[in-house]
Amino acid sequence: MNLVEEKPSEDLTPQIRCSDNCDPNKLGSDQSCLRRIREALQHYRALLGSDVFAEVGGPDPSPVATLQGALAQLTSLVQQDGSFAEGSAAPPQQSQPWERPLLRRRILHQLRSFSAVMARVFAHSAATR
Repeated sequence: MNLVEEKPSEDLTPQIRCSDNCDPNKLGSDQSCLRRIREALQHYRALLGSDVFAEVGGPDPSPVATLQGALAQLTSLVQQDGSFAEGSAAPPQQSQPWERPLLRRRILHQLRSFSAVMARVFAHSAATR
């Protein structure tokens, strides 16, 4: 099967691409996949800390805070070898109050999709070792 990579769009959401070499044979030697995963984890942590999720309440700790903590733990696991420096992701743009429910839904949907791909990368890699 020949996979064609899509051209980057206006959307700046980090995505795992075919060129990131996330197959199990290259995962240990080529750091581009891990770098892309780490960038995405930082991106979603920044979004969860933005004004889009600021008004989301709930029990203490809130679900958003719990999710931020989980992303922080995953980020630290991806960088265990010490080869990654702390990234300086651009802060998310301020949103209008009417946009926030729509943005929350979109961000959480993208995070769920990214998490599924990331889980497949690591599960397949772990199964082949």
